[in-house]
Amino acid sequence: MSQGSTQSAKSLNPRGPHLKGRFPDGTTGDYPLGEMTTLGRHPSNTVRLVDREVSKEHATIERMGRDFILRDLGSSNGTFVNGRRVAELRLRDGDEISLGTSKLVFHTGEPVAASAPPVPGPSSVPGRAAPRVTVVAQSHSIPAFLAQMDQQVPQNFRPAEQIQELATLKREYEKLRIAYEFHRQVSQQGKQADLFEQILSVAFQLLAADHGVILKPGADGQFNAVAMKHRQGSQPNVMVSDTVLQKVAETKKGVLTADAIIDERFSSSESIVAQGIRSAMAVPLLAKGKLEAVLFLDSRQQTNAFSEKDLTILSGIAAQAAIALENAALGEQIQAEAITRAELSRFLSRAVAEAVIRGETEDLRQSRLAEVTCLFADIRGFTTLSENESPQEVVSMLNEFFTLMAGVVFRHEGNLDKFIGDCVMAVWGPPSPHTDDPARALRAALEMQDAVEVLNGSRMAAGKRPIEVGIGVNTGQAVVGYMGSTERHEFTAIGDTVNTASRLCGLARGGEVVANQSTVLKAGTGFEVEPMPVTQVKGKEKGVQAFRVLGLEITNSQR
Repeated sequence: MSQGSTQSAKSLNPRGPHLKGRFPDGTTGDYPLGEMTTLGRHPSNTVRLVDREVSKEHATIERMGRDFILRDLGSSNGTFVNGRRVAELRLRDGDEISLGTSKLVFHTGEPVAASAPPVPGPSSVPGRAAPRVTVVAQSHSIPAFLAQMDQQVPQNFRPAEQIQELATLKREYEKLRIAYEFHRQVSQQGKQADLFEQILSVAFQLLAADHGVILKPGADGQFNAVAMKHRQGSQPNVMVSDTVLQKVAETKKGVLTADAIIDERFSSSESIVAQGIRSAMAVPLLAKGKLEAVLFLDSRQQTNAFSEKDLTILSGIAAQAAIALENAALGEQIQAEAITRAELSRFLSRAVAEAVIRGETEDLRQSRLAEVTCLFADIRGFTTLSENESPQEVVSMLNEFFTLMAGVVFRHEGNLDKFIGDCVMAVWGPPSPHTDDPARALRAALEMQDAVEVLNGSRMAAGKRPIEVGIGVNTGQAVVGYMGSTERHEFTAIGDTVNTASRLCGLARGGEVVANQSTVLKAGTGFEVEPMPVTQVKGKEKGVQAFRVLGLEITNSQR
């Protein structure tokens, strides 16, 4: 396949911005860039690339003031700049553009004539503009960017028929287009870091800035840069005028100066004079009246680099950006909480997990006396079972058993307190008690026995021995709260009620649910129970009246 390119306005020695082509067959070519340059395989393109891997209409390079913006047109094989695939990018001197097997290097060339001067505003006069500081309304008075722009159209953007110069009309339209695109795109960003970069990227497309920085105020009142952009090259040590920053922080209003060095407001600022700042503009990003960040732009080359219209547009963008940043922060918080919730829910009940996420751990740490319903579920004959199976099989069985039991506890909104060997302890009560906690615990106990039957079915089908589980339930007063050391603690319940529940679990045979009288009475109707003889249990002076819970009571309508 032959490689090469043709271009209708080819120049061997271009003085302005141009592309230098390098092709696999060794040929080269120089192509000056106009207002709009199209690249592709079709003959109608400004720069035609005879390359099978290049689409018919592959990409464009559009001149926007002093910048050249490369845009991919949805090509099949993509557009790459310096080895990275891009959809849209502001080109910098020396950037290598790859389209298929063709290479095009962007060069700014010698300085070209400056663009047409800005249209004089209401406060400007012919000749050298007098130094001035323009202050716009607070950002919270601009609830929506488009609404702000609509209000400013009669004053700042003249109707098209009143503009005689086509170049001026194009610039005004381009500013509005870019601002609209930013407004449309900013809501699609989910991360604050991406938003900061996008704010600066659009600001540089829109305005003739040499440097741009977004700074966030710290707890000590100092501003810290979170994003930075430079028109030419990389200057990581660039300093930002603290005079302008403090003015924005104090007033929470945008500030514009046409000539900072002779501006009475800033001429005494050593930072501005030392840096040679000619024009500067800064706007606050406010969220519910709170200063979240400051967007600062400066120009070292031109006076009057920014106009009042620019400040109005940038203030509107900042207002929308502040809302987007707040939404992004909320989204990141929700995502982090979801991850935390998922992790905590593996060990804690939903109520305790939510309390931890809300930062209510202090309340949980304050131990208090409260009514609880405590449940113990224990595997019968576990020692014998362990002797007849490999350690791996025992661990697998316990994990499956604990998973089933935990699921039942959470479905009935109990707290999974702990695993003790082959035993599960669950508690209904604080931090999220229900009026029917005893009934919830009994229904959970019955469901646990049903779950064990299902588990045994799969175990026997695999040639394994079934397991039997005894369950004890008791209701009464207990001390609840976070307990343990500073390194490790857990939310739990302790006291005689808990001990008695454990003793009742010991009374239950495999497949049985045994509950104390207090639990049965508080649970109310709906359960089929059978009284047991008063039994003496360890740690209790008096005998305990217990009941076997046989199942849910069958009503006449269910018979």
